[in-house]
Amino acid sequence: MNLSEIHNIYFVGIGGIAMSATAGIARDEGYTVLGSDAKTVYAPAKDVLDKYSIDYFTGYDAQNIINNPADLYVLSAGEDLNNPEVKYIVDNDLPYVSFSELLYELSKDKLRIVVAGTHGKSTTAGLLGSVLRELDDSSFVVGAVLQGSETNFHKGDGHYFVFEGDEYKATFDDPTPKFQYYRPDIVILNNIEFDHPDMFGSIEEILEEFKLLIHAMPADGLLIYNADDVNAAKLAFETNVASFGYSLKEMSEYTASDIFFGPEQTTFQVRDKKNEANEKLESYAISLPGKINVYNALACIATVRALGFSHELLSAPLSEYKGVKRRFELLGKRNGITVIDDYAHHPTAVRETLEAARSRYSEKRIWAIFEPHTFSRTSATLPELVKSFDAADHVLIAEIYPARENVKDATISGQDVVKAISKHHKDVRLVANKDAALEILKDEAINDDVIIVMAVGSFNKLAYEFIESI
Repeated sequence: MNLSEIHNIYFVGIGGIAMSATAGIARDEGYTVLGSDAKTVYAPAKDVLDKYSIDYFTGYDAQNIINNPADLYVLSAGEDLNNPEVKYIVDNDLPYVSFSELLYELSKDKLRIVVAGTHGKSTTAGLLGSVLRELDDSSFVVGAVLQGSETNFHKGDGHYFVFEGDEYKATFDDPTPKFQYYRPDIVILNNIEFDHPDMFGSIEEILEEFKLLIHAMPADGLLIYNADDVNAAKLAFETNVASFGYSLKEMSEYTASDIFFGPEQTTFQVRDKKNEANEKLESYAISLPGKINVYNALACIATVRALGFSHELLSAPLSEYKGVKRRFELLGKRNGITVIDDYAHHPTAVRETLEAARSRYSEKRIWAIFEPHTFSRTSATLPELVKSFDAADHVLIAEIYPARENVKDATISGQDVVKAISKHHKDVRLVANKDAALEILKDEAINDDVIIVMAVGSFNKLAYEFIESI
């Protein structure tokens, strides 16, 4: 890809959060940008397209391509040959790439930092990106909107570019994980568990992709890893790339201790092993609850300190970070009831979200409303999922959201999930739809209850509808 020869770029699937961000960055770099999407584009993608005056077609049609020839086409991973625009591009041998390939070309003059792993990518990348933006006017692209700034990306003039690294395929015909194309100088490895069963057959296959990511790093690259995660630590020990760990359990290069979960903040101390006296502790505070967010913050602290920024410079922007939307997002408190919206769909994310809620709301009743995501993931992870709701008092399970899978191919149902969880939890109910869940909450939720809606599809609107109804 020679960007000097490219002037017009067309995005197929421009309404995606990462696609719209890439389109915005390309437009900011001076390229003429046009695109299309299957249906009406909503915020936050629409806000980006409006801000950068990017036109797009609603509905896919090969005529859009014919009438608006471009030098380069960017394809969303969710679009394939069933899309008439994609089919026309492929049949006519027009040049196309994934958004991750284009982002690399737009960022290759920066030191690139990729946050990878199964859990915490968005929160950690958003935290690191917002801190480095404050300290250095650095750039970032995250797969979720940052609370407070209402954007998921920033194009700055600083030295660094932070990416949320996704292990999912780049395009319909390219199974290469997106994070491979960023060619990182620094990799932050939060954790590795089995996920994406529609793409990977085992944890070994996933580990192989992370190995390739690390192996492709430059000789002077740096791996920063969660030393408490067995798979992440294993990869660190197997590589010749310079590396150091962070931990909450064992003595590592950066170790957190004295963790306190308060009603408004989580505070902790960090010991920097590079300090020869090994006595000085650095105090930090974050607004996010739960042990998982201490890990996320510690990954950011370790990275920013390794880049040479002081504790004094780091602590303020770290404490001011509010998180990303749909990750333990506090929608509000009305009539004594707290409502939280979350994106958790992997069993570990569900467990950590509920444990974070318990750490902040220790004496309150917690309602967990969960929409399982895809038949393949639900079936593959059910043994772990049944143990994820221990921190909740009441559990409502929705029917499984199929996403990209076909309902006719379903091998598991919401009732199967309820039956399995009921062996471990005393109050688990199936809800036929969002309206049924809303009625239960309106009838049974009382003052001081905490409602956490964990959904990927439109079921998450339940949280907004409930808070409006009370």
